[in-house]
Amino acid sequence: MRILKYTGLLFILLLSCFQATAQRKELKKAKIQFDNYAYSDALETYLEVANTGYRSIELYEQIGDAYYFKGELDYAYQWYNKLFNLHKEVEPEYYYRYAQTLKFVGNADEADKMMNKFSELSSDDLRTKMFLDNKDYREQIEENSGRYEIKPMEVNSNFSDYGPAFYKDKIVFASSRDTINNKKKRGRVDRWTNEAFTGLYVTPAKEDDSLKGKVEKFSLNLDTKYHESTPVFTKDGNTVYFTRNNYNNGKVKKDDHNGILLKIYRAKFNGTEWTDVTELSFNSNDYSCAHPALSADESTLYFASNMPGTYGRSDIYRVSINGNGNFGMAENLGPGINTEGRESFPFVSDTDDLYFASEGHPGLGGLDIFVSKMEPDGNYIKAYNVGRPINSERDDFGLIFNAVESQGFFTTNRKGNDDIYRFKEIEEFAYECKEKLEGILREEGTGRVLANTKVLVIDEKKKVAQEAVTDIDGNYSFEVDCGKQYIVKADRAEEALAQNEVKKGSDLGKVFNIQYIYFDLGKYEIKPEAAKDLDKLVAYMKQNQNMKLDVRTHTDSRASHKYNQVLSDKRANSIIAYIIDHGVEAYRVGGRGYGETQLLSKCPDGVICSEEQHRLNRRCEFIITEM
Repeated sequence: MRILKYTGLLFILLLSCFQATAQRKELKKAKIQFDNYAYSDALETYLEVANTGYRSIELYEQIGDAYYFKGELDYAYQWYNKLFNLHKEVEPEYYYRYAQTLKFVGNADEADKMMNKFSELSSDDLRTKMFLDNKDYREQIEENSGRYEIKPMEVNSNFSDYGPAFYKDKIVFASSRDTINNKKKRGRVDRWTNEAFTGLYVTPAKEDDSLKGKVEKFSLNLDTKYHESTPVFTKDGNTVYFTRNNYNNGKVKKDDHNGILLKIYRAKFNGTEWTDVTELSFNSNDYSCAHPALSADESTLYFASNMPGTYGRSDIYRVSINGNGNFGMAENLGPGINTEGRESFPFVSDTDDLYFASEGHPGLGGLDIFVSKMEPDGNYIKAYNVGRPINSERDDFGLIFNAVESQGFFTTNRKGNDDIYRFKEIEEFAYECKEKLEGILREEGTGRVLANTKVLVIDEKKKVAQEAVTDIDGNYSFEVDCGKQYIVKADRAEEALAQNEVKKGSDLGKVFNIQYIYFDLGKYEIKPEAAKDLDKLVAYMKQNQNMKLDVRTHTDSRASHKYNQVLSDKRANSIIAYIIDHGVEAYRVGGRGYGETQLLSKCPDGVICSEEQHRLNRRCEFIITEM
């Protein structure tokens, strides 16, 4: 009996070793499938291993991620929940993804707890800043909600239908229904989605913008055996930009992971058919570019990409369209729009409002649709969640909007598949309300005007919301939120000096909240708005006769090193001359330009950066060398 027991034990051990070897083999196979974006295949393999009773952090992460990237957040939640129930240390990103799925299942409070933990572990993440700066984001979303009426379109099929585009009096969209006259065409399946590769379809748009017409293939000339999607057309209808896999002229190219990346193509209409399909110059075999959108004047192309310099999984970029049809350098729209998550599906309205989908900005769950208003300088610096009912706890994306008719279309998978919905704007979207808070700062009791004095704006929570410095006439001006109460408080530079806040080695520019002395591009003449800032420094130096100043000017990395060095020297000399000309002794102020030798943001030559990152490098410093 003892021999039989030992034999049985040996058999169990051998069986366990065999199972472990088989599991490792299957996990290796699934990892290859996962890295090749074959999430459906990877899931099949991973789930088989999980059904054997095998448990590990890596297994639960990969299963959760596969569902997450497929947009099936309900299933992703189940596996992330299993992951956290292991009570083991996980990467910070999983707190974020778990939070997204918790929102999907309706547990927003627990999602915020996960976001607080994520914020502790990833303090320098843009998503952390947005979350901490918008702790009341759910209330903000509710304030923006109820502005639209939505309705699913009859064009939707039992497959994925998404990414509509305006085309004359029609709508062109992508679909995986994969038919021509109800006959199967490709017979191929995308292992990411386990559906057929998508193609472009067209349907009439009726006067009420409902999609009830016959659905047809848009153009066989643009159709391949891989994906075509998300087109955008010029207003004359003769040029289309669209997304396609890295496949052209019958040839396919794969990346290092054996994946077929996405590229943007352009085609022309010759009056009869679409021809001259051309890959755009900024595409690459090493990263994806997708989902093109045109500016109102059609001089700029917006798109999503994960090219080097991207903050997260994908960012929104733009390039200028030159007169010869070529393109400028791709520009990342920066941290006001992009995060370490995924930003995609841009659309620019006739009023140059930017709509896009994001999972990085605070939202309801999955991809939410956001809108950003173009600033006077042409940049986008803040995004607003458009609220319900357009957004939901699932993925909502691909919005297009006719501002004249106050209606448009978007895509959502709130009922399972990607479907196209029509929406009508019943109340114009209200951007953040701002108003001017301005006046003259005077000393209490005497009424004496306080020039060149730091002013603090205290909000309802008794926190410093903003600060600035009065001009030589004591004027101050702030832009604050409408309907809120603020207290304006003086914080004199003399008091700062007494508290040793201003000392040898300090940057006097920071004391007076002078971040930049703006010059016209390539120029070094002092502009009127720059003179106002310099007047503050002059007045302060006159009050402190022992102070000496070293002026240091810097440029970004664009243009040559030699050009930037010469330009920064000229700008430093202009500032020094201005200060001396306005009554400060010449021996008390000096300095020079440093060109691009001391970049604060990592934007050297050849690295694509946002305008905000470049602006950070174009700074002026006013260092106190003696007191």
